[in-house]
Amino acid sequence: MPAISKRLDTLIGSTFISIASGIGITLSLAPFHYWPLGVLSAGCLFLLMQGKNIRQAAIFGWLFGLGLFGSGASWVYVSIHDFAYTSAAMAAFLTALFCACLALFCALTWGFYAWVLNGFTFTTINNNKTSYGSSLPVLLFASIWVLGEWLRSWLFTGFPWLFVGYSQTESILSPWASLVGVYGISFIIVASGAQIAALGGRFIQQNSSDSAKTNKTQKTATVSISLLIIWLLPVAVAFPSWTEKNDPAMTVSMVQANISQHDKWQRRYRQQHLALYLRLTEPHWQSSDVIIWPEAAITIFHDRALALLDTLNDRANSSQSALITGIPTRDLNSGSRYNSLIALGAGEGSYQKQKLVPFGEYIPFVNVLGNLLAFFDLPVAAMSAGDPKQSPLGINGWRAQPLICYEVVYPSFTAKAAANSQVLMTVSNDSWFGRSIGPLQHLQMAQMRAIENQQYVLRSTGNGVTAIIDPSGNINQRSKQFEQTVVSGEFFTVSGKTPWTRYGYWLIPSLCGLLCISSGILKRRQQDEQKNESLEAS
Repeated sequence: MPAISKRLDTLIGSTFISIASGIGITLSLAPFHYWPLGVLSAGCLFLLMQGKNIRQAAIFGWLFGLGLFGSGASWVYVSIHDFAYTSAAMAAFLTALFCACLALFCALTWGFYAWVLNGFTFTTINNNKTSYGSSLPVLLFASIWVLGEWLRSWLFTGFPWLFVGYSQTESILSPWASLVGVYGISFIIVASGAQIAALGGRFIQQNSSDSAKTNKTQKTATVSISLLIIWLLPVAVAFPSWTEKNDPAMTVSMVQANISQHDKWQRRYRQQHLALYLRLTEPHWQSSDVIIWPEAAITIFHDRALALLDTLNDRANSSQSALITGIPTRDLNSGSRYNSLIALGAGEGSYQKQKLVPFGEYIPFVNVLGNLLAFFDLPVAAMSAGDPKQSPLGINGWRAQPLICYEVVYPSFTAKAAANSQVLMTVSNDSWFGRSIGPLQHLQMAQMRAIENQQYVLRSTGNGVTAIIDPSGNINQRSKQFEQTVVSGEFFTVSGKTPWTRYGYWLIPSLCGLLCISSGILKRRQQDEQKNESLEAS
């Protein structure tokens, strides 16, 4: 009985640590900004994963993911309940199912970590293998964490939300983003937490030989000093500016109409909403180089709004300004529908959204889930993805590759857009999130994209937060949520590319993958040596 009780206490404690570590990651991000919790949570999870077999690591990894997504992606409930008009019970069930499925990424991540680590021989204490004192588990833990985030950014179109690296958007490590991006910052945070945990574990070990202690001290010192330098370097020196501002300064005005999502697509309000946008815009035509209306500001298909667009085009031309607006478009031959942006007046070109929101704009595995949603009388999305090879918008002689809503949360996708742009422009309809933490998380990710690529980000939303973000991630101008307003201010186009824009977005995951492959090779070699020693001994 005492053995069973002890095992049960251990299980309960491990379950609590797993879930609490996931919640800690959420609290390290916007809108809470308790960034040290990211380091602490990584360290706790590292300790928990030591000595676990694949099955145990996968289970506790799933519980970690449940804590992470259950606390950090709970805004999905608002979209399902408030705007898909489902019952509270059904919305809660679907939100829980969504979070539980996302947590499978974490189960896969930490199950893989245990698989790679299993079979290594580090130091031995009381005939039990332990990884304390070796740098490999720490670096492997951080690498696999980053690979898990990277995998989540593209598999099944991706859900690149809640990366621990975002906790440094306005903190010490943010200058590193132009070199290593959010993935690299995630690596630094996780490796730091794991190393601190490993140091703590080292001090509670006993009965180690002097030579083992010396070996461990050398390895621990190398990793610890390297991480300390990485943390202190942004404080000690000014990081280089990889991009250069182009004169003259430009002026932008972004209209936030604060139209209810319940009313937005109602035909009877269409003229009223257009009149509101025009009234809010009118004082800014002459003073603005570019005016931006948010995602789907015009709720009429492009082919049915030609007269309106001609009027807007003439008005923009008369003031020598550009108007960028969200509007749905469609292909009358194929029936495909697109979430789009168009440029009028001094601007030219159009853009169709490529990264669609799962269950919001399209249904994964539609043949199965579409029927299931129809059974529950839930709306089935029917948007199409735009061509991946689209030219940037031309605006008054400069280029902007726009990003619509969800697209700005993809690090690699935004880096590729920044390579063809002189300013990043993103429009969104965050009213889907309601009064949840989602819009502030979304804003934080847009700030990280500005730092990674050292470009201004012009962020226009329907109900907040609309903002002008400078290349250092600082918010120069911003709106409050849920108010009718126009955010106006200056920005600069830029020339040049950061190392992240050029190659960092693929280099960092590649290096992490290379470390995992090298670890696998080392593990196999070590096992072969042990097998040969056993044969020789026999």
